Amino acid sequence: MWKKLLCTAAMVFASASHADEVWLVTSLEWPPFSGQNLPDGGAGIAVMRAALATQGVKLVVEFYPWTRALMTAKNPRYAGVYPTWPEDVGVGFSSSAVLFKSPVGFVEPKSAPLRWARLEDLAGKKIGVVQDYGNTPEFMRLVHNKTIRTEVVIDDLTNVRKVAGGRIDAAFIDLNNLAYYLRFDAKDVAHIVQANPKVIGTKDLVLAINRNFANRDASATLSRGLAKIDADRIIKDYMRQNLK
Repeated sequence: MWKKLLCTAAMVFASASHADEVWLVTSLEWPPFSGQNLPDGGAGIAVMRAALATQGVKLVVEFYPWTRALMTAKNPRYAGVYPTWPEDVGVGFSSSAVLFKSPVGFVEPKSAPLRWARLEDLAGKKIGVVQDYGNTPEFMRLVHNKTIRTEVVIDDLTNVRKVAGGRIDAAFIDLNNLAYYLRFDAKDVAHIVQANPKVIGTKDLVLAINRNFANRDASATLSRGLAKIDADRIIKDYMRQNLK
């Protein structure tokens, strides 16, 4: 009898301890996927919160400029930084399973659209990039060998406005992020800039997991949670309900 009671108590205690687990992550202002003033913190944050909730884990998000988000997440108190392209998973971090995907391309002036079949065709153009973004390996290779000239800023919205002002030829950007800006924060320049019709590719978005985070099972925990939800449906429902 006592053995049975002790076993039951241990199970209840373990369940309560797991339910009380909190993951602290850093993020950036990157609508519609993440943002301090977005409902539920953004569509991408909603996916992670739903996945972790199935595992009895509460998500707490702190929003910073991108470079600061990367640096802050190195503290062992943080589970990591999210959402992150795989190219941005740095030393001391590991990549989680993919939470969602989104296409990337260029924002350009409507009056001077880019003409390109390969990225090498952009030689001589000045392309805006955000500080510490990994972009894509091929794009960064051309940047490093100086085939493509870049101008670095602190966020994507600044790039959109620089393109609109004719200060750069184009900017590398997530196309859902661009669509959000042209509908809301930068709607005043929506008649001046557009997405180039050629998509560079589709990027995976992951949690860059801090290897010093106390929960050594963090990757498996998140994977189990993702298997229990429909991330694509959460993204689509979020867009329909909150971005009218």
